[in-house]
Amino acid sequence: MSRRRLAIPLALLAGLYWGNLPASAQDNPYERDTLQVAFLDVAQADAILIRLGRRAVLVDASRGDDIVQYLEEQGVDSLVAAIVSHNHDDHIGGMDAVLASYPVALYLSNGRPPVNGNGANVEAIIAERGIPRPSPPWAPIILGDARITVRLSPLPDSQASENNSSLAVLVERGRFKALMTGDSEKEELAAWLKVWKVPDLDVLKAAHHGSYDGVIPGWLFATKPEVVVISVGANNPYGHPHPWALRYYTLAKRRVFRTDRDGTVLISVDAEGRYQVHTMGPIPR
Repeated sequence: MSRRRLAIPLALLAGLYWGNLPASAQDNPYERDTLQVAFLDVAQADAILIRLGRRAVLVDASRGDDIVQYLEEQGVDSLVAAIVSHNHDDHIGGMDAVLASYPVALYLSNGRPPVNGNGANVEAIIAERGIPRPSPPWAPIILGDARITVRLSPLPDSQASENNSSLAVLVERGRFKALMTGDSEKEELAAWLKVWKVPDLDVLKAAHHGSYDGVIPGWLFATKPEVVVISVGANNPYGHPHPWALRYYTLAKRRVFRTDRDGTVLISVDAEGRYQVHTMGPIPR
C-alpha cells in the first residue's frame, strides 16, 4: 500500500498522519460516506466509536458516565450495537449510562457474570428495556458497506481470567481491516492464533493498554499492522504502555499512536478501504 501525508484544514484536526488515501483526496473525515473508527481519549480506559453515516456502534464505554456527553457532542442518537469486550470498570464503567440514554438495537458481551456494580447495573437495564442480547456465534453487524465481526474468546471460562475473556472485534471496509481485542493477554492472543487465521491488518488496537502481557511477537507477525493505537491514560499507575511492548509495536516501521499523547485517534476510511489517521490532541485534565 502507498502511504502519503495529506493536508486537511487545521480547524478540524490537531494532526493528520499517513495512510493509503491518494494525495488528491481532501475529504473531511466526518463526511457521510466515510467510515470513522475513533479511539476516544478517555484516560486510562477504552471506548471506540465506529460510525458510517448516522449508524453507529460503540465498543466499550470507558470508566464513567461522561461517555454519554461525548456521544451527544458527536450527534449520536442511537446505536446499532453496544459491545463490551469484558466486564472490568475501565471498559464497562459508562455502559449503564449509554444503555439508559440511547436506543440500542443489540448488546454483545462475553457472557460472564458481572464483577462490579457497573456490570450489575448493565444487566438490570438490559432486562428492564428488553435490549436484544443474542447468544454467540453472532452474525456480522452491517454498517452500510462496512462489516463488524465479533468473536468470543477461544479460551474456556475455566481457564480464562476476565481479561483473557475479551471479545475480538474486527472492522472491515473494502480492503481496510482493524482489530480490537480488549484487554487480551498472552494466553488469549496465543489461543486466537491457534483457532483463527487472523488477517493482515491496517490498524491494531494494542491489547490491555499496551501492557507487557498484552503482546507476543507471533501476534504481530500474524496481524502485520501498519498502525497501532494504544488507549492509555497519562501518568497512569500501571506503567502502561510498557517499554518492552512499545519496542515490539514500533518494529517494522509501524506507526504508534497513544491517546495520552495524541488524544482521540480517528481513522477515516473510504469505500475502497483507503484510510487516513487523524489526531485531536489530548484533552486537558
